[in-house]
Amino acid sequence: MTTEMILILILVFAVSALLKGWAGFGTNLLALPLLLLLGYVKTEAVPIVMSVNVVLNIVILFENKKFRFSAFRDIWIMVLAGGIFTFIGNFYLQESSEEFIRILVGVVLILFVLNKIFHPTFVIKHKERYFILVGMLSGALNGLAGLGGLPALILLSNSGMKRDRFKATLVLYFLMMNIFVVISSYVNGYFTSFVLINIGYALPAAVALTLVGVYLSRRVSEKWFQRSMLVVLFALGVNLIVRAVQAL
Repeated sequence: MTTEMILILILVFAVSALLKGWAGFGTNLLALPLLLLLGYVKTEAVPIVMSVNVVLNIVILFENKKFRFSAFRDIWIMVLAGGIFTFIGNFYLQESSEEFIRILVGVVLILFVLNKIFHPTFVIKHKERYFILVGMLSGALNGLAGLGGLPALILLSNSGMKRDRFKATLVLYFLMMNIFVVISSYVNGYFTSFVLINIGYALPAAVALTLVGVYLSRRVSEKWFQRSMLVVLFALGVNLIVRAVQAL
């Protein structure tokens, strides 16, 4: 890797981790499409992003003094379904074309942005009924593109959870899904020396900026930051789709 690419990699994960610490999610949404646009192939980008994200999720969970791992009891069915379908999706990652993955990532980004903008106001009273279905969809997207958070985000954000509990539960779910992808990627042979080197370069800055994001989330209004990031994510999604379609 050239010095320029190393610096770009660190910058990508620094910004993504800042969003992660601030909002509780975002590393996958920002870092993964950026790596794909920078020329990383899908079997490199997914394990790099997900491995870094495992560490960041652990940092956030332990930093959150109100969090208890007993929250796992509330979502274990969704985690189980998500884990099974993560392995299935990740197995087919190698067989999927680069264009398909780019389009898939782009579509998920745009759907995420639209969900945040319009934010449906319905309330899901019995969220447990949808855990298996959401876990299956989330796991498949997670294994294929490392972006399985959207279905879980929609379900949990409309289930009437208080903010602190929602953030902690969502991060716990993301942690479990990330671990499943890392294990599956290792089994499928995606952890090359190049991938490990990239993880080593990205991790220190990512951890530091995650903690900065957590600090800022408690002292600065989220609105302006989230609006800016939604514009960036939407532009990334459109860019990925256009580039993929042009390459077909």
